[in-house]
Amino acid sequence: MKQKKIIILYILMLVVGLALLFTKSSPEPVAEPIVQQPVQVKEEPKTEIITVAVAKRDISKRKILTKDDYYFKSIEVKIGSNDKSKYIDDATEIDAYVAKNNIAKDAFIENSFIASPNSEEYLLLAIKEGNYMFPFKLDQIDSYLLKNLKGGDLVDLYIFYSDDELSKSNTKNYKEDRLVSPSDDFVKNRIKPIIVGKKVLYIDLENKIEQNFQRKEVGQVQLELSNQEIKLLRTLMTNSTVMMYPSTYKQNIDDGLRLLNDKEKKWPLTDKAIFSKKKQLNLLKGN
Repeated sequence: MKQKKIIILYILMLVVGLALLFTKSSPEPVAEPIVQQPVQVKEEPKTEIITVAVAKRDISKRKILTKDDYYFKSIEVKIGSNDKSKYIDDATEIDAYVAKNNIAKDAFIENSFIASPNSEEYLLLAIKEGNYMFPFKLDQIDSYLLKNLKGGDLVDLYIFYSDDELSKSNTKNYKEDRLVSPSDDFVKNRIKPIIVGKKVLYIDLENKIEQNFQRKEVGQVQLELSNQEIKLLRTLMTNSTVMMYPSTYKQNIDDGLRLLNDKEKKWPLTDKAIFSKKKQLNLLKGN
């Protein structure tokens, strides 16, 4: 009897255990804590890359700059600094400008170092002491020069004439010098350089270039000439044809008359008296 009770007790305990096993609720899942990702703040750039003009060689004061005098280089500058506006980043802002002071090789070329061809300061700097500015007017047929020349370039001036320079005098049995206008005979015509290696200061474009190539003035080239060169050129232009071409020289020539002999250089200067014969004056007597 006692054993029966023990068996029944075991059975009840087993039933209760099974009941508790099936009725016990599963534990609620514990949520993992949310980890916040750090916010990445995007930093604004503090510098930028710009392109600036740099002196390729030592540049002397009064030098008109060409593409052979400078090159462009990329540098890093602070954003918002004055460096960007101080330096030159475009060839149109330096080509044919004149140096206001000496610029060392490899130095950055600043706007304050140069003067524009359209400024009064340019004229004061570009013209060598003792020289003068002389305007050479261009016809429609010379319009190619306006497209190919710029301030600082060099030009040569030629005279266009006939080779029939010597002729006999009607009253004397000797030959005298003559400058003959271009001939209708094509083979007799010649051109001769009279002034070479002269610097273009700047170019004035006056009228729109027309396509029909009529002989109409389209502008003028301002040249730097000496007093003697102007005397010769101005006299030749009075009664003959003078033409301009890009120069065959690489450097500016101070003595642009160097190809002429002494007699040609001095023409038309003379020390002779204006009136070679003495004239008798008739005195008029009145009351």
